[in-house]
Amino acid sequence: MKICAVIAEYNPFHNGHLKQLRAAKRETEADALAVVMSGSFTQHGDIAVRDRSTRAQWAIEAGADIVLELPTVYSLAPADIFAYGALKTLSMFGEFTLSFGTEAEELEQLSMAAEFMNSESKDMKSLLKGYLNEGYSLAKSRTMALDMLRPDVANMLRSPNNILAVEYIKAAAAYGDKVTFHSVTRKPDDGKKYLSSTKIREMMYAGEDVSSFVPPFVDLDGHTDVQKYNTISTYALKSKTPQQLAELANIGEGMENRISQADFTDMDGYLELTSRRYTRSTIKRIAASATVGATKALLSLAKEQKPYCTMLAIRPSKKNMLLPLLASADGYFFFKHSDCEADCPVYPLVALDEKAAKIRSLCESEQ
Repeated sequence: MKICAVIAEYNPFHNGHLKQLRAAKRETEADALAVVMSGSFTQHGDIAVRDRSTRAQWAIEAGADIVLELPTVYSLAPADIFAYGALKTLSMFGEFTLSFGTEAEELEQLSMAAEFMNSESKDMKSLLKGYLNEGYSLAKSRTMALDMLRPDVANMLRSPNNILAVEYIKAAAAYGDKVTFHSVTRKPDDGKKYLSSTKIREMMYAGEDVSSFVPPFVDLDGHTDVQKYNTISTYALKSKTPQQLAELANIGEGMENRISQADFTDMDGYLELTSRRYTRSTIKRIAASATVGATKALLSLAKEQKPYCTMLAIRPSKKNMLLPLLASADGYFFFKHSDCEADCPVYPLVALDEKAAKIRSLCESEQ
């Protein structure tokens, strides 16, 4: 059985995603197209615009055959851990082709960049340590170090999509030849048909019409009320002691004290805590981690345990093909979240996924 896999967030699903899924399935000649999707929160620390089931169904409508939830501890993580978690989840399929969108024309260039970054040369380590000591974030420090050693790689990694693609290739190295790669090159069209999810969200929350940039089956009515989430998240941050904040994923180096001592009363005030080391995305991930309870301990548990995945949607005609494969995998497969019993080793992680979904449901728009 030939499986093509896509790692996604669909926040929201747009025309570019539709193009990617169709190209991935057609060009890899896959028997099944699997999607691993962030559930209720995304990698940049945002709450999802619609619930996980709705977004999973969009993927099925677009041609996916099965959609699995990416564990919340991984979806709320920096690019390298996000990629690690996604590949670990996908490893339950055994062998597969990973398809991703990039700005680079050549897949070989991305593989070369991943190989160089995995090599961790002495010069790279030295430069990286120096920039980190100056207070820059890991991502910024890596880019600055690459500017000195390999400007060609650094230029390639100025694109968020290429950064994730390289992280996927790096993470896949642990699975040897079980993972092959396929890329769909993104090409700008001056906003005539394709816009990023970020831009679509901006337009959507501003009350602008985005219908020409999403497929007809994508319904954005009743999207998340971000202000409701901001209120809940601000309370979560303000109600924790420095010791409790220090236990959260994505936080360290005394940032818990800075948050506790800061005089903010809303999310806008909290986001002013960004710095060279703590970017806006990192700050937002900390807020989301505080809101749902994503801790360093839970992330460690996820890394220690076998992979697990929960199904969000499946094409009925592919049940007999895909469900036995996942059920027999060396990991934990749940047809639905409630199938994970309290004595299961990954129960705390599935409980976190469920808590994240409940918090997102509290933030439904009233329109």
